[in-house]
Amino acid sequence: MKKTLINIRTLLTTGLALSAVTAISVVTPPAFAAPQANAQCATTPSKLSASYILESSNGVQSRNSELVLYRNGKTVAHHYPQTQITESWYLSPNQQVKPTRFFDSAKRAIEYQPGEKVHGKTETDWDYRNNLISQALLSQLDLVKETGTGCELTRHYSKIIGHTKISVQWAVEQSLLLEYSWQQDNKKEIWTLTQVNHDAKEVDRFFEQRSQYQTTDFADIGDDHSDPFLTKMVTLGFIEKGASGFYDDKGNALAGGHHH
Repeated sequence: MKKTLINIRTLLTTGLALSAVTAISVVTPPAFAAPQANAQCATTPSKLSASYILESSNGVQSRNSELVLYRNGKTVAHHYPQTQITESWYLSPNQQVKPTRFFDSAKRAIEYQPGEKVHGKTETDWDYRNNLISQALLSQLDLVKETGTGCELTRHYSKIIGHTKISVQWAVEQSLLLEYSWQQDNKKEIWTLTQVNHDAKEVDRFFEQRSQYQTTDFADIGDDHSDPFLTKMVTLGFIEKGASGFYDDKGNALAGGHHH
């Protein structure tokens, strides 16, 4: 039985960048048409923003949330509009990953050093953050077909691992996840790309705004008991070493990984 449970929790947390937040309002997931992400093939895939809708259901209720991926060379960010949290990672010249968490509504940031554990895990997989899916997971899947050519080349992957069916649509030239889904019995989740923006100025503006936030080094948090913001964040579990990394829309930490 344990191997069945690992299909979702282990594969997704090590293979796909799960959202740091999940909207808890019950909704009927809307239908989204896949955009022509690689229509601007001449632009660089290392500088863009890509918006995703994340939909999940358990056969009884459905939930959805948003994620915006920002790429700026060796810096990548995942922005969650519902909770105004942005997770960012910088790939250093020695290939170490340096995480930073931005609390956008408070204009505050928590900075971690390369190798420092965030939610009990050391960040080492750049592809996992830059592409929303790790090469380790992608390499386990079977290439089912290719559609389009050249600039519009899309690879379709699929595989049943244990009792979980995983499917991926990957835009080769833009190195973009077009669609990701997994299904196990009546539980399923789908990530769908809804919009791609290659406006370099907008990407620069996004990162420049966050560079102005008041930043605190994670190692110094325990020494400062006078900062109401840090006290609140520790209480909520946002910057607790053992927190799961998943939160509801009120900022409550959810234990144990992906929450259904």
